[in-house]
Parts: sequence; structure tokens; C-alpha cells
Amino acid sequence: MFNWLRHQRKPESAHDPVAAQPPGVIFPWPKGAVLTALDEVALALPTAIFDENRPMTESITGPDDMLVCIPPDSDTFTVHLKPGMSVSIAKSCQCYVLADDDVPRRFRVKMPSS
Repeated sequence: MFNWLRHQRKPESAHDPVAAQPPGVIFPWPKGAVLTALDEVALALPTAIFDENRPMTESITGPDDMLVCIPPDSDTFTVHLKPGMSVSIAKSCQCYVLADDDVPRRFRVKMPSS
């Protein structure tokens, strides 16, 4: 299921795997998993992760300076991360990297504890 994870050489202080995700390729993002950007990246996510009775900040968690763009009348929104920014979601979804090139974007992935 997580074949999009590509283990790379890790610094001694890092215990979480690194994923290199090509733009436009859909990948699963499990509820509670934390993605930490190693490269500047824009992610496209479905607006369905937002529950009408839950504050937005409980559906997606990240730093205050994380840029979230929700276009009106759209079924997707974007999250823009700078290197070092971490984000997690409260509902599993399928998402993809947005980019004008074919260069994979790297993330450190911390899976939720069982």
C-alpha cells in the first residue's frame, strides 16, 4: 500500500522514512500520518476531509505560516509547505503533489502509532 515510500539514507537523528513523490501521481495519506517537507511543495487534497461540524484546524494541522488555498466551488484545495514544515490530517485521503516540473518532492513520513 505504501510503495510510494522510498527509503533513502537517513541522518543519524532521523528515524522516519523519506518518500520521494513525483508530481501528479496520487498517493494515499493515512489519517494521523505526519508529512514533513524536505523540499518546497504544494499538495492537492480533497475538500471532503473537512467536516461541516468540525473546525478546519481540527481537520488539518500544521504551522501557522502554512499556506492553505481553498478555491470556491472546488472539490480540491492546496497546502503549500516550505522545507521543515510538518502537516497532518484527521481523515485519510488520496492526494498528489502539484508542480510545473517532473522533479519528485521529498517528505519525511511519520506514520501514526497503532
